Amino acid sequence: MKLEGRKAIVTGAAQGIGRGIAEELARAGCDVLVGDLLDRPETALAASETLSGIEALGRRALAVQCDVRLEEDCEALVRTAREQLGGLDILVCNAGVMQIGGVSEITSEQWRRVLDVNLTGTFQCCRAALPHMLEAASGVIVNIASTTGLRTSGERVAYSSSKFGVVGLTQALASEVAPKGVRVNCVCPAFVRSGMSVGELMQQTGIEDPARADAAWTKLGEKTGPLGRSVEPSDIGRAVVWLCESEMVVGIALPVTGGNGLPGLT
Repeated sequence: MKLEGRKAIVTGAAQGIGRGIAEELARAGCDVLVGDLLDRPETALAASETLSGIEALGRRALAVQCDVRLEEDCEALVRTAREQLGGLDILVCNAGVMQIGGVSEITSEQWRRVLDVNLTGTFQCCRAALPHMLEAASGVIVNIASTTGLRTSGERVAYSSSKFGVVGLTQALASEVAPKGVRVNCVCPAFVRSGMSVGELMQQTGIEDPARADAAWTKLGEKTGPLGRSVEPSDIGRAVVWLCESEMVVGIALPVTGGNGLPGLT
């Protein structure tokens, strides 16, 4: 699948991993619709920067308000892509939230929020996009899971559960729609420099200055990563591009970790 001229949606693309994905898809030739919480001023500002980055690569870019917990927002996202970009070839479900805590620590409200955004939001975006893709007998969906969706961590019970669900959803959808021309895969990042990960580091260490936390994250990647650095959002973006282009890859959960977790390397 050549990506030149393809039309893509990326949710949660105002910043972080989503921005890295959107920019790498644009670099590969896609026009990109950014879906995010634009009713938040800080997110709207970040989204405008993402749009500028896409346009600087010579591709069309749009931003649309989207809370993936709302079915009508997911449907509007797809409708806007079809009407204003001229179609939909690629959907990347990246929007997500993190909640630290084990079973005895998190509240039921926190549990529901994480599952609603990370798992139900992914399901609703996929369900909104699939009728168009199935009608065209063509399309690619890439869901963003996590390595904690492959090997759990007790201190992230809600997040890990949601990402295990994303991996399962990906495999179930792939089995259902691959015979009809639509490929579904997911990427499982780890140790990615993003607002979410740096925020988690601040929470764990008590560092209050974001610049100091980012510097600490860099040192952590240099110290613990076999490649001498942490994974960057653009690394996840390139993995997504590869999955979009690779026509015989279906239903996989692709870890992108920089080698962390491999025996003999860490």
